[in-house]
Amino acid sequence: MVNQKKLNNCKEQKNLCVMSSDNFLNTSCLYLSAEESFTCRWIQTNNVRLQTISSFIFSKVGEIHHCQSILNKHSTFNLTIKSVIGQKTQFSEVYLLIIKHITQAPQPLITSVNATETSINVTWNSREKTVTKCKIRYRRLNTESWTETADFPASIESQYVIEGLQVSSEYHLSVSCVLGYGRWSNWSNDTRVKTSESLPSAALSLSYYVYSDGKTQQLLLLWKALDFTDARGLIQGYEVSYMPIKQPSQKKTIHTTHLKVVVPVRSEEYDVSVCAYNSVGRSPYRRITVNASDIYDLPPVKSLWVYSDGSSLQILWEHEFTMVNVSEFAIEWGTATDRIEAQQTYVIGVFPIYESLCGPSTLISADLQHGALLDLVRFRVVNVTSSSVAVEWTWQNANPSVSVLHYKLLLTGPNDTQSLTVLPYKQQHSFVHLRPNTKYSIHIHGRTADRNFSKASLDVNTLLLDYDEMMRFAVPVILLLVLCGIFSVLTRNMCREYFSPIIANPRYSLIGRWLLNPHLQICVLKLDSVFLLDQQMEKSIIQVERRVSLPSDHEDVLPPKIPETTEGTALWKPSSDYVENTQTPSIVPEYVDLPLLPHSSGYVQNGQIPNERIAD
Repeated sequence: MVNQKKLNNCKEQKNLCVMSSDNFLNTSCLYLSAEESFTCRWIQTNNVRLQTISSFIFSKVGEIHHCQSILNKHSTFNLTIKSVIGQKTQFSEVYLLIIKHITQAPQPLITSVNATETSINVTWNSREKTVTKCKIRYRRLNTESWTETADFPASIESQYVIEGLQVSSEYHLSVSCVLGYGRWSNWSNDTRVKTSESLPSAALSLSYYVYSDGKTQQLLLLWKALDFTDARGLIQGYEVSYMPIKQPSQKKTIHTTHLKVVVPVRSEEYDVSVCAYNSVGRSPYRRITVNASDIYDLPPVKSLWVYSDGSSLQILWEHEFTMVNVSEFAIEWGTATDRIEAQQTYVIGVFPIYESLCGPSTLISADLQHGALLDLVRFRVVNVTSSSVAVEWTWQNANPSVSVLHYKLLLTGPNDTQSLTVLPYKQQHSFVHLRPNTKYSIHIHGRTADRNFSKASLDVNTLLLDYDEMMRFAVPVILLLVLCGIFSVLTRNMCREYFSPIIANPRYSLIGRWLLNPHLQICVLKLDSVFLLDQQMEKSIIQVERRVSLPSDHEDVLPPKIPETTEGTALWKPSSDYVENTQTPSIVPEYVDLPLLPHSSGYVQNGQIPNERIAD
């Protein structure tokens, strides 16, 4: 059933009315002249899951006398597609078809290909005499994009040369042609062909590293494989020669398929050369002069870490900036076990490179399941102050249960949060700018591809005052006390000197004590004495001759009591200014007025006066 709203004018034939349908999309038809067959393609939009039976309805303006002859390159007719879907029947639009316009050339057949180093000569059969032009597409193995040539004249048997190809490269190619009318043929079946090899065109990039294994000097030579365009073929191996410059007869040559060799050397200069070779010949030699007595160290990489990413291993590292600008890194890996691929352990090394210098490698073990085979253990606090906390940990070889992307160290407190990523080169860390006398929590978290997990944790309290702070407080206080003491002593001395002078105390001298004795009478003994010094005697003896004049009012005077002195000590000591052959001392004694002595002459020994009463 149809109503007038569903009727539309036919685009191609003005004398027809049709019902529009959205059930047939992208309809296209081809006529294949070689097979004399007609093909249409379209997209059925409704009920595509049900069984569909389709049929073509051909019609012409005039009468059709013979149905089997309407499909030819000169025919023109109308096409309607009928589809029966379940219990429903659908009709497409009426398509006007001109066979000549939709005729497609037959698919070409490639008959031969001949390759040189940079070109391929292709020959094919077009299968149709009326073919007028063709084109070729090609792509290198393991690439996705095609390169397509411009249209060029062709016939039933054609030939074309593709230029500018890479040496020793495998290509896929196919051909398409068109008749003088109609549409291009389908691409021919892909044909694979490889260009031939030639001599490698570039020298290797060579670096070296001299080190000692404890017994001998070792020379490590490391080079980069040639780019595909420079190799110009399959590299079969490398030739390494090294020769002491002063001893050419000791030249040695090594052939290897690796990109690294280690050879023993002595502390002298060597001429080193390396080249690559394929089936055609050798590349240019790379020559360097190595002084094995000089060891140039490039710092090794740090923070080397590996994590699993499906069927591959991702490698991470850091490198510190130095005066030597490291521009490249060489990665070396090899299997350490003979187990199946998923369980194999790989040893991975990373070398820093600067021009012809190479640094030592940093190694790590890993597998496809766990990534780096390292685990973090023995997490502990090593130092605490009022403003900092230092922690340390240890790395050990292990088989973690998960592939860890990295570990993170985290400190949390009332108002502080600090974090950093920790990798194998780092084994301790100090958190600074913390608050005194505050509790902090420190955690180590591991991160995987889909979650985080806690590895270790501990709590710690910062100190109220640390040693440095106590010293900063104590030293000024001590200095202040010392300055106060010095000021006090100086002030006391100044006061004594200027405000309270010291008064002499007579009790500190013999004569003063004698004068202070109330039982003694004062008398004066005038001496005209001769002092004799005998240097040969062990004891100093002074002989005194008495010449006495007594006052008239004193008849009996007792001599004073003189304190006993230690044996060998004289009241007057001989002076160093004594002059020989002189009986008087060069320095007058301090005391010239003496107590009254007895009438008779006597000796005073050791500064002691005989205890006798003085007679008249």
